Amino acid sequence: MLTPDIRSHRRYLDSTELLLLSDSNWFYLYPAALVRFRPQRQADFALLDIQGQEPPAFIPDGLNPAAPLSWVAVVDVMRAIGMPSQGSIRARIRTVPIRSRLLQGQMAELFAIAVCKNVLAHLKELEQPVRTIAA
Repeated sequence: MLTPDIRSHRRYLDSTELLLLSDSNWFYLYPAALVRFRPQRQADFALLDIQGQEPPAFIPDGLNPAAPLSWVAVVDVMRAIGMPSQGSIRARIRTVPIRSRLLQGQMAELFAIAVCKNVLAHLKELEQPVRTIAA
């Protein structure tokens, strides 16, 4: 018999797998796209919620910062850095609703740049030499 924790984890995995498949299918249909904007779903940040972490968020200048963070920008990082043939790494970022296709097109590059800057900053942190303190 499954415990409530295991049942919850299974539901999380099932919903996350469907969500990833949905995003993968969308990027397959739009091979030139860098970013997919869509309403947020419960499974988008479930793992971060379980871990007690705050999901990443980004509100570009010109959009209403008081609007709810109820949408997600899914950024294909490999496409954004010009290496789509190397596979796919996607980042999901909470944002305000961006319903207009025209505005989505204008905002896509901003989101791609923001994610790439964040990834680069983390890579630079990893390159820092580890200091050891002599005892």
